Amino acid sequence: MTTNKLLLFFILLFSPLITHAQIDACAARLPITLTVSSELSSTVPSASIGFYTEMQNTSADLISDATLAVEVVQKDTGTIVSRFVVLQPVTVFPNSSGKVGFVWKVPLNVNSGEYTVMVTFVPMGGSRAEAFAHVYPTASRDVTISNGGAMPASVRALTVNGNIYTPDTVARVAKEGHVSAIAAASNDIQGPYKGAVVWRLYAPDATLSDQPIDTHEQSVGLHPQQSANIQYDLPALTLDSYYLEGELSDGHSTSYFDILLAREDGAFAWTKCLTTSTTPKNGSGNVIVVVSLIAAVIVIGVLWEIAQRRRA
Repeated sequence: MTTNKLLLFFILLFSPLITHAQIDACAARLPITLTVSSELSSTVPSASIGFYTEMQNTSADLISDATLAVEVVQKDTGTIVSRFVVLQPVTVFPNSSGKVGFVWKVPLNVNSGEYTVMVTFVPMGGSRAEAFAHVYPTASRDVTISNGGAMPASVRALTVNGNIYTPDTVARVAKEGHVSAIAAASNDIQGPYKGAVVWRLYAPDATLSDQPIDTHEQSVGLHPQQSANIQYDLPALTLDSYYLEGELSDGHSTSYFDILLAREDGAFAWTKCLTTSTTPKNGSGNVIVVVSLIAAVIVIGVLWEIAQRRRA
C-alpha cells in the first residue's frame, strides 16, 4: 500500500470516531431561543418584580406543553436564593414567537447586590435535573437588590461519602453500601438561626411534576457565626442513579443545592454538555474527542513526514 493510500486510510479510520464522539457527547438542542425582559432593573427585599420571557420557535414543528423553570442566583457567591416553576404551560407555534410573564417575590432576608434571574425552557417530559442545570435553552436578566439585610444562613459546601462534591458533576458511589450526603450550613449574622433542611430524592429522569422517591426534613439551629453539617442518609438504593435536591430555609430566606449520584458510569451523560460557567471541562466525552484528535493528528503527521522524505 502506498503512502498516500495509507494516509487516506487513516483519515477515513479516525474521522468517524471523532464525529461519533462529538455527536454522542451532546444531544441536539431545542430549536428555541429565549429573551428575558423586565421594566425594572433594581428592587428591594419583599417586593414583587415582573418579567417577560419571549420564546422564538425556529423550527417547522409545534412545541407544546413546555414549562419555564426559574432560578435566581446571587452573582458574587453563586447561592441559589429562589427556585420555582411558572405555572402557565407553554406552547409555541412553528416559526413563531410567544411570550409568558411571571413574577418573582424577592425574599425578605436577602443581601444587597447583583442577582441573575435565569429562565430555562423545559420541553414536555424534560427532567428536573437537566432543567435546574440549565441544559435546555436558557436566558437571563440581572437585577440589583438594594437596602437588603444579611442573608442569615446558606449552604457553603457539599460532600458525598466524605468526598467534596462539585455542582453539576456526578458523584460516583459504590454499587453496594451506605451513601450519605452532607450539607455544610453557615450562619453569617450576629443573631441565632432557626430553620430546616429539606432533602428530596428523585429518579434521574424525574420531571418537574414528578414526586420525589424520598423526602427528609431536618431542623437546623445555629448560633451566631456558627457552622454545622446536616447529614442525609439515602434509603436502600434500587436505581443506578439519583437526583438529590436540597433546600435550607427559615421561611424568610432560602438556599438551594443539588447533587447527582450514580452507581455506574455513564449516568447523567448530559453533564458533559454543560458550559464552563456551570461545570469543569472534565467529562469523558470531551476526553474521547481530544484523544481521538491527538491520535489522528499524530498519525497523519507521521505519514506526511514519510511521504515528504520519499519524494525528496
